[in-house]
Amino acid sequence: MNFKSTIGDFRFCPASEQDVVPMTWRVLRPRKTQAVDHNTECIGGDIPASTRKRKRRQEDSKGQEGNSTAAASPKPRRSNKKPKRGYADPEVYAHLHLVQDYLQENLDVVFCGINPGYMSAETGHHFANPTNHFWRCLYQSGLTSTLLPPSEDYSLPEKYNLGLTNIVDRPSTEAAELSISEMKAAVPAFLKKISHYRPRFVCFVGVGIWTVIQKALRQFQQSCGSSTSGSQGQGSKERKARKGVKGAEDGSKQEKDSLGLQPYKLVHPAETGKPASETFLFVVPSTSGRVVRYQFSDKINYFSELCELVREPQSAIATQDMLSIVVETRGLNI
Repeated sequence: MNFKSTIGDFRFCPASEQDVVPMTWRVLRPRKTQAVDHNTECIGGDIPASTRKRKRRQEDSKGQEGNSTAAASPKPRRSNKKPKRGYADPEVYAHLHLVQDYLQENLDVVFCGINPGYMSAETGHHFANPTNHFWRCLYQSGLTSTLLPPSEDYSLPEKYNLGLTNIVDRPSTEAAELSISEMKAAVPAFLKKISHYRPRFVCFVGVGIWTVIQKALRQFQQSCGSSTSGSQGQGSKERKARKGVKGAEDGSKQEKDSLGLQPYKLVHPAETGKPASETFLFVVPSTSGRVVRYQFSDKINYFSELCELVREPQSAIATQDMLSIVVETRGLNI
């Protein structure tokens, strides 16, 4: 049997020519992939999972580096605080006027500020800045029966037996523009003024003023021997006074111990037409609106304490622990 004839028996033959399907060759071509930009966000379905994972790891590492860098070198915050003023020559405010004292003899209280502010010098009235709490403290504490405007400061001695003065006469925008030596040099003239008018109380408006006055009083007491320092009781008084100086300088919790009635009294010897008398010293916080260490209610409390002392008789005030500083009008030098 022939092999070719045998193979021919197994050949496939379609039923008709229409059933014949022409054979086509399919060419397999590689799929084109889009270029991946790792710096841009892509839709997850367009990028293989491996690429997305790699991109996520890179972003996490960059975020960790950024966080460590930010923690190591934080950006400095801008401060809204104004720079503090320094000493200013008197010529800077030479165009401003001095503010007049309002004093008379035997007043109940003489309020003493450090120096006139800019607005006070412009208007010619004490504590004229509308943000200052002085006039409201006077009224709220009961020292005045009505809320006076600064323009009526002249009426205090006659209506309420209160007086107004300053340690330093020249005005400035801030007390920091005065020098310590300038304030200390003004103390003798101030003490002469107090010795002449002899009020029951001198109230210093601000701890900074009292610190200067207290140092000057101690120096004056040591140089003139105003009080006997050999006794045990007098030594205890001096230690209390020194503690008050330290508390005023610390500017911390002890500063509150420097407020209120002080362990000093000014003794005025008898003179022609003037009997011997004493002046007590009291300190209240600064009434400036810029001073936020003490709230308005705290300031009123100290003014109220002063008002209560004024209403008491002189003999009811305990003076056994006070240092006596004899102040004479003549020959006072510190």
